[in-house]
Amino acid sequence: MTPPPAAGANRMRQAVVLVSGGDPTKGIGGHGTYVRAHARAAKRAGFEPHILCRAPRGGRVETEFGTVHRVQNFWRLDDLPWFKFRSANMMWRAPLLARAVANFTAGLPAPRLVHGFGVHAWEAVAAAHRLRRRGIAVTAIASAYDTLVREARAKLRGVSAAHGTLQRLGFAVELAMTRLVVARLERRGFAEAALILVNYESVRQDLSDRYGVGAKVRKVTYGPESAFTRKGGSSRALAQEGDAGGEPPLIVAVSRHDPRKGVHVLIEALARLRASGTRFRGCLVGGGALLAAHRRLVERLGLAGTVKVEGFVPDPFPYLEEAQVFVQPSLEEGSGSLSLLEALQAGTAVVASRVDGIPEDVVDGESALLTEPGDPEALSAALARVLTDPDLRRRLARRGHAVFESRFSADAFAAALRGTYAEVGVTPDR
Repeated sequence: MTPPPAAGANRMRQAVVLVSGGDPTKGIGGHGTYVRAHARAAKRAGFEPHILCRAPRGGRVETEFGTVHRVQNFWRLDDLPWFKFRSANMMWRAPLLARAVANFTAGLPAPRLVHGFGVHAWEAVAAAHRLRRRGIAVTAIASAYDTLVREARAKLRGVSAAHGTLQRLGFAVELAMTRLVVARLERRGFAEAALILVNYESVRQDLSDRYGVGAKVRKVTYGPESAFTRKGGSSRALAQEGDAGGEPPLIVAVSRHDPRKGVHVLIEALARLRASGTRFRGCLVGGGALLAAHRRLVERLGLAGTVKVEGFVPDPFPYLEEAQVFVQPSLEEGSGSLSLLEALQAGTAVVASRVDGIPEDVVDGESALLTEPGDPEALSAALARVLTDPDLRRRLARRGHAVFESRFSADAFAAALRGTYAEVGVTPDR
């Protein structure tokens, strides 16, 4: 793996190393999107981002958001059922990536910054330890949007009868493996990072309670990747009263089909909504372990003609632009929701759960309607309100979009990241 040219070879920007784990060019949503958004923010702030990740094949690729360095997995254990869990494959993949991060970073001029994301803070601090033993100065920092034990426990709690016994067993095994293997790596990564970046007070509190690292946690502004790639403000909810051709208003959810996300609660709420006589169309966008179970639930509740379960799509933003209402029915989030921020950017009226970081982003009755998590009756009532009141829908859309522009724009994100890197002595130009 070849480092970028040294200073004096027509290169003036300060390099920063981002540790992703998975290949950010392949992931849509969740962790991959979060890493790409940070890379874009770093680039906008004047840095030269280098993202190191694991992949089936090694190599280097230039992207719009920085240079991706793929570290080859020499053993394809992911194909074995036991190693499909992140907690299991971390055992053998993390040391490989940490070694590659150290070797790459050693070739960079000082000051050196390695920024690990989530549990991959472990690879960042492990690489820093390797370099210091060689007399090379480096600073390792972390970004956290949840803790893995909390996430795995939330998945198990969110499994319902509609998902089946086998799904419950699978998530129970995931929780056990996470506690056994990954929690200690995550603890070390956060404990030894110079700073921990979070975007929500809910995450700060969880990290402080679980790992005792509150003193070095910094809450920073962030945003979705679409802040750098989309103009926004073009949704039907923001632009006009209803759909062309007199069709019922469109409700869109963009979410993984995992138990934390409450998709089964939304489907039950939509069944109640239809029974009340409220006209609407629904579209559920996203893949995940429970996709098939949720498709069966839609069929069983007689919603097949009204609600489309789209599954995975490479770019969900056009769905948000077409929607009158975005709904986020999460039972738990850990932090906030990138999809919710994208909906605010598009200018779509938001109905969401009052859980974790979501109330830190939007205010009930002003920029969104919030309901208690896990309550299909309350969710159905909130959806009915926004569907049947065009003025409310338009007001929520406008105020939500204003919140996005003031707090989650690309410029705000880049400025926050630049300031955080400066705190550890790393600035864009050398």
